[in-house]
Amino acid sequence: MIESSEKHEGFAYSRARWDWASSADHAYWITGTSSVDHFDRSGWADACNLATLCPGYRDQTILEWGSGSGRVTQYLCRMFRRTHAVDISSGMLGLLAQRGFPDLSLHHTDGAELPPGIAVDVVYSYICWMHNRKEDLPAIMRACRAVLKPTGKLVFQLPVYDEPRSPRTFIDTACWTPREFLELAEETGFAVTRMTASVGAFAPESMGANHFDLHEWRPRPCASSNHDANGRPASI
Repeated sequence: MIESSEKHEGFAYSRARWDWASSADHAYWITGTSSVDHFDRSGWADACNLATLCPGYRDQTILEWGSGSGRVTQYLCRMFRRTHAVDISSGMLGLLAQRGFPDLSLHHTDGAELPPGIAVDVVYSYICWMHNRKEDLPAIMRACRAVLKPTGKLVFQLPVYDEPRSPRTFIDTACWTPREFLELAEETGFAVTRMTASVGAFAPESMGANHFDLHEWRPRPCASSNHDANGRPASI
C-alpha cells in the first residue's frame, strides 16, 4: 500500500519499498496485474525487442540493471552467453534465485554500485530507472560506463518528454526533457546513438507514443579506462 504522504527519498527508500513488494504481489507491482502468465509473456516480448538491437547476442555478456524477480531475466540468460542480474531489492533477487536459471550471476546493489571485475558487452535496463529520483541517475550511469567494454552499449528505457517530471513514490515516473537527457549522457561519459521522445507532458492516463522505447548509448573514448583493449578489467 502506498501512503498519501509518501515521498521519494532516494535509494534507501526504493530498497525498502521494493523489498516490501517482493513479499507482497510482486507481479502486480512490476506489471500492474497479478497474472503470472502476463508477467512471463511480457518479459519474452521485451527480451526479443532487445535482441533486435544486439546482433551476435549469443556470444555476448549482458548486465540487466533492475532485474526484479526475473520478468525479462529468465529469457536473457537463455539468449546471451552470460547474464548478470542487478537489483536494489534483496527480496526480488531472492525470488529470482529460487527460479534457478542457467548462466546467471546475481548482484545486490546499494543503488549505484557494482562489484569489481565485471566486463560486459551490453548493459540493459527497462522500466526501472524511471522510478529513481533524477539526481540519482548520474551515479548509476557512471557505474554502467565502468563495466561496459569499449565496444559495448547501454540499452535502456527512460521517458523523454517536452516537460520534465520528478517521481513522488517508488512506482511513480520521472521524465527527462531532450536537453536533460543529452546532458546526462555528456556528464556520464556516453555518446547518444539512439533516442526517442514523446511530445507534451506525461500523464498516467495518456502516456506518450515513445514512453517505453529503448535508447542506446555508447561509451565515449576516454584517457583512462577500467578495461584493456580486449574488454577485460584492467589490473590495478
